[in-house]
Amino acid sequence: MSRRRTTEVAAAWGGRRCTTCRCRLSRYNSETVCSVCNRSGTAAQTTCPFVPTQVWTYEDVKDALVHRDFGRLCQLVRERGHLRQEDMALLTGLSQAFLSMLESGQRRLTNIDRIIVLLDGLNAPADLTGPMLRPAPLAPAPPFQAVS
Repeated sequence: MSRRRTTEVAAAWGGRRCTTCRCRLSRYNSETVCSVCNRSGTAAQTTCPFVPTQVWTYEDVKDALVHRDFGRLCQLVRERGHLRQEDMALLTGLSQAFLSMLESGQRRLTNIDRIIVLLDGLNAPADLTGPMLRPAPLAPAPPFQAVS
């Protein structure tokens, strides 16, 4: 086989990948996802996760927030909202490993900036968190004045 033909075959074989799991797609597969992802429904689960608003109505969730027990809060929000730790990581910007340690009690969340990021990512209601634990809204910039 010539070098040019080998390059064309390699490009055709390795050029297309599943949009979900990134495995190589068969040249006979005209879809954008592999058959495994298509069968398992993984391709349909690519929507952005969110915390349902009813999660914040549970008393144990409110209690964890009042006591600033962020490990318990994350666990409850995840369980009540039917989320995975990976979903929580996407929402909050905290790593899945850190969230796992936080939920198990191995780590604590004490940095106010990270607390704000967590609560903002979970879309916690301001009436439950208080004004101190919410990001300040950006003030509008003053208008420019013309210099003559």
